[in-house]
Amino acid sequence: MDQMVERNRRLAREGEPVFSLAGILAQKTEAERAELSRLAGTEDLAAWLQDPDHFTMLLDALPAADFALFSKAAEAPFLQEDQVFLPMHGGLIHFALMQPYLYGDKIYLVIPTELRALWSDIKRTGFPERKRRKDLIDSYAQACVKLYGVLPLEEFFSILKQRGGESHTQEAENLLSVQADGTYYTIEGKLLLCAGLDAKEAAPYLSAREGLPPYLPAHEKLLRLGDGDYYDVFHELELWRLELEEEFRAKGKESPDRMAMDFADTLYAILRTELEDTEHGALFEAFDLVPDEIRVRRIKNKTRLWCLYGNTPDELLQLIQKGELRPPVNGPCPCGSGRKYKKCHGAP
Repeated sequence: MDQMVERNRRLAREGEPVFSLAGILAQKTEAERAELSRLAGTEDLAAWLQDPDHFTMLLDALPAADFALFSKAAEAPFLQEDQVFLPMHGGLIHFALMQPYLYGDKIYLVIPTELRALWSDIKRTGFPERKRRKDLIDSYAQACVKLYGVLPLEEFFSILKQRGGESHTQEAENLLSVQADGTYYTIEGKLLLCAGLDAKEAAPYLSAREGLPPYLPAHEKLLRLGDGDYYDVFHELELWRLELEEEFRAKGKESPDRMAMDFADTLYAILRTELEDTEHGALFEAFDLVPDEIRVRRIKNKTRLWCLYGNTPDELLQLIQKGELRPPVNGPCPCGSGRKYKKCHGAP
């Protein structure tokens, strides 16, 4: 223990990356080492990670945020917790790419010497820039299919150019195609589609949004919309979730917080993909709740709908009232009711 304290003190004082990968792995529990070996597909994890091809493959598979943290740490002798957010619960640390330790009241993060040397070598190949571009395109694709459901590829790359600065090149299209494996999105013909949606099912959404302006948020906001756990925050849905949590608790339901979250998630997913008004009795029945379609309508009016080009019904109706938008008389009403505009908000 005294040797470790002295080593940590020297690192903090001199900034020398003194940790070795073998030493880090030796500190893992038997269960952790078994899990790491399983993930890497080898018993000799230290040797596996020191192979440049394996190391590059592992870095390429990391989520963008984890890769950004790794590359930042690889350029510095060590990082302190007040210099960067450290995801202590998983990701990089479980892969033994980084080693956290406590010195005084500070948490430090350092990359093993062997991996730091490998990183220096692969930087010369242009890998970090290719990885950055791949992650950017993937992040935008996930965000766009969550927000719009379906987009023509040309339109997707136009958004990417405007907000992410990446041009539509054959290389960029190839990077997108490689990642369109159905996990989050697919490509069919010239369409980028949300996973589970095919071109025939997407056609009504494309038709419904004709003549409507797309909702296009700023770069960071757009990427947040790609997170499956993120709502474009509005008070009504969150308030209902909190009320339901208390109701489920009073009924003695198991995991009332989880049940309330599941209801909110399911309702949000249903509403954003609806093409017209429907009853939601089955959803209420599944959660043993009294139907409240009026409240559902209020929430839908503030939900970004696929059929409305990512706009909310309230936003488009405000544009109509200001005279800034004139939807086709025989087209669908922007309120999302599924009725023609002339028989809904356009009625005399």
